[in-house]
Amino acid sequence: MRRTDRTATAIIAMKRTTIAPALKIINFLSIGLLYIFLYNSAMNFIVGIFGFLLSTQLGKHFFFPFSYLSGIRVDYLAPTLYAMDLISFVLLGSLFHEYRLIFSSIPRLVHKYMLSISIGLLCIILNFLLAPSKELWIYTLLRLIQWIGVFIFFARYGARSQVFVWLIWGIMCGAVIQLFLTLTQLSTRQSMQGIMYWLGERQFSIATPSIAKAVIAGKEFLRPYGSFSHPNSLAGFYLLLYSFVLTQKNTIQPIVRFLLLLISSALVVISFSRAAIVVYAVVNLVYFLQIPSRCKWCVVAKTSVVAFLFIIAFSISGDTQSFDKRLDFTHKAISIILQNPTTGTGLGGYLIAQHEYPQKFPIFFEQPVHSIYLYTIAQLGIPLSFLIFSYIALYIRPFLRYSSFVLPVLAVATTGAIDHYWLTLPQNLFLSATIFGILIATHEK
Repeated sequence: MRRTDRTATAIIAMKRTTIAPALKIINFLSIGLLYIFLYNSAMNFIVGIFGFLLSTQLGKHFFFPFSYLSGIRVDYLAPTLYAMDLISFVLLGSLFHEYRLIFSSIPRLVHKYMLSISIGLLCIILNFLLAPSKELWIYTLLRLIQWIGVFIFFARYGARSQVFVWLIWGIMCGAVIQLFLTLTQLSTRQSMQGIMYWLGERQFSIATPSIAKAVIAGKEFLRPYGSFSHPNSLAGFYLLLYSFVLTQKNTIQPIVRFLLLLISSALVVISFSRAAIVVYAVVNLVYFLQIPSRCKWCVVAKTSVVAFLFIIAFSISGDTQSFDKRLDFTHKAISIILQNPTTGTGLGGYLIAQHEYPQKFPIFFEQPVHSIYLYTIAQLGIPLSFLIFSYIALYIRPFLRYSSFVLPVLAVATTGAIDHYWLTLPQNLFLSATIFGILIATHEK
């Protein structure tokens, strides 16, 4: 072989030894970037699906012996797997690295809050040991962990523009369907069924026993349920959404924000929930007062709208026994708290304890006390409830200087004082985790 040939062969070999590793690195980086792109795109899509499913209640109930009271099965006592749960499990799985951070911070938290954590653990152990149903206790605890996980996910990723956009569009699509469904139920005085069954719409008509109805100017209406289990739950869901969207001028596209505000307002009003309509008026009044205005007529117009909403709310009449039933639930809850002041009834055991009291109404009407505060204290006992309420107050206190945080807190705190759906119904429960997670992510940036 000639010298020139040997030189050319050596150069080619040298190029191969230098180019081959570089090509491997480029291929590895390309695959990595493709994986990241596909992963992020898939996660954004999953977040959008989650946002859409938030307003649905399609699920499978599992009725066990502890799910029955006097031979009648009770949905509140039945472990349920919802379509929304399957999507939320994917979101929680993406937080694997966050769990390691949480576990690594446990020793520091234990050292800092030794006394509170010791008292809390003792109360939790007693709460479990004395619970009437250990299975319901565990199921309720898993639901609580799931809520915390959803909250952490959106507190971690909710401020990212793509995640936020996909979530809003998912919620928007769900809101459009809910508006169509509720208007159909209102006009036909019965459920729509068909494909809406797969969103969790239950079958009912205005003649169904114990169905929610409203009377305005002497005319009786079916209160629309949408795909929710009760019109009050529907109203609370869109009241919280409205309170959140109202202050998001710079994060949501104007047309989308306008449509969400319009649809949410319509759903709150046509739900005929007096409490939600009153709180809706108060939320708007607080928001208007925070905006300085030199236009006197604008102030008059806004005040007139709020006053008109109050008139609508107090012109609605419904179940004539509603107040008596709520008062009866309140008396029973206070009695249960006084009987179990330290340990409570145990997680998930409230209805079992309440069922020991005589039923005052002819139709079986067993459901939780209409107050998230009494409901929590009755289940957990006074010491543990005090610790939880105190730490929640300390945690959110720095954020209360932001109006975008105050309005959702106002919506949940006031409606939660007179209803239970923020703790007992999945749509309201996980919307609150989503909204407050995003608000924490936004204000901690």
